[in-house]
Amino acid sequence: MDNIKSTEIFVSDLCPHCQVVIRDYENHPEKYDGTEMLNISKNLSHLKRFLKYRDDLKGYEEIKATGKIGVPSKVLDGIEVEFFEEV
Repeated sequence: MDNIKSTEIFVSDLCPHCQVVIRDYENHPEKYDGTEMLNISKNLSHLKRFLKYRDDLKGYEEIKATGKIGVPSKVLDGIEVEFFEEV
């Protein structure tokens, strides 16, 4: 996907796995140029957007099946989901 128009990263400051992503985003903004970070714990509109993606996108099916929340995750152009292994 070379022509990505929008990238949204969903995190929660309550999630220990998200802390690395949040710190990296804050410390190295150049790596995330054009990327929006959305903290689902701080803003209900961010949570609603995340839940809509989580309900509708196939990329979240396995996460939901295992009972996980699905953060940190990245949504590309509102259609493709990627998960953070390591930053």
